[in-house]
Amino acid sequence: MSTSPPAPGRDRSAGRTRPEPAARARRAVALLLAAVVALVAGCGVRLETPPPALPSPGLDEQVRARGVADAQRLQDLASRLLAAGAQDDGLAATLEDVAVFSARHAEELGGVWDPGVATPTPTPTAGPGPTTPPGVVDLLEALVAGTEHALADADAAGDGRLARLVAAVGASRADLCRRLAAAASLPVPDVAAVPEPGVGTDLAPAREPGDGDEGDDDASGTPEPSPSATAAGLLEGELDPLVLAHDQAGYGYEVLAARWTGAARQRAAAAATRHRALAQAWAQVAGVEGTPDDPRRVAYALPVLDTTKQKRALARDLESAVADATSVLVAEASPGTRAVLLDGLRRATADAQTWGAAPVAFPGMPELAQDPTG
Repeated sequence: MSTSPPAPGRDRSAGRTRPEPAARARRAVALLLAAVVALVAGCGVRLETPPPALPSPGLDEQVRARGVADAQRLQDLASRLLAAGAQDDGLAATLEDVAVFSARHAEELGGVWDPGVATPTPTPTAGPGPTTPPGVVDLLEALVAGTEHALADADAAGDGRLARLVAAVGASRADLCRRLAAAASLPVPDVAAVPEPGVGTDLAPAREPGDGDEGDDDASGTPEPSPSATAAGLLEGELDPLVLAHDQAGYGYEVLAARWTGAARQRAAAAATRHRALAQAWAQVAGVEGTPDDPRRVAYALPVLDTTKQKRALARDLESAVADATSVLVAEASPGTRAVLLDGLRRATADAQTWGAAPVAFPGMPELAQDPTG
């Protein structure tokens, strides 16, 4: 019996068809490519894949970024002026506060923004060249711009806690504007509360030293808060602390007016009338006037008022209490409706300083009142 030769490509022992050499080569190449792709993928590299787009900052990150950028610029200008040597002690003290407060503002606002985290990066701001020493006017102009930025951003911020922080920064910068202008014998600049028609008013004019033994001139040039333009999104009960703070201030100033004479008495009486009127207006806005829920009291406990120092301390405390209550409401109010609260915070901060309150980096935020050098 004849045996036929095995057909090409047949393995008689296995009974299977073996691939041709060309087919084996193609398969080997395919396996090699698959191994390379797997190795590259394991190393975190994608072939022919565009790099992922960096996340763009949202509204609140932009608010933080501008706050940090302004703070860094103010710190730089003030530090360079200090390094150049300020001849006047009052001017040097103000420049020191601008530098120190601005450093704290940048720190509390989160510093430089990294796209991978939720902290802002400042937008580069054009400044004097390295060979051009800055002047006080340059710093004052930068302070005005930074104040307006902060007040506008505090009104617009979506996050209430951020709005409160930026509002405090704006109030601090507004105070630094007044102090720097007075120390340099420059006109106090106008600073708008928010960039909208009819909202901004002048800051307090520079005060002359020695205006009365019991206190300086009032801050009548600062914005007067109007509860008729109350912030939206506030529950009635949330207004109680502000109603109470204004009413207590009115009562305290009435007592001070009774203890003082001359110009100081007139000033305290005017402050008492103003605070009582604001307490009444806020009570009406809250809908608690004449109801059992009205938080106002007939009388309030006061400290001993035997000396001028004690009387001035009470006036400072009354205004600081108004500032603190107003600041808390900034965080509760809806974006775009905080102008009246921003005005109230600035006014209370300015009035407290006319009674000798120490400048602070974050008016209305006592939890941030720690010594920055500690």
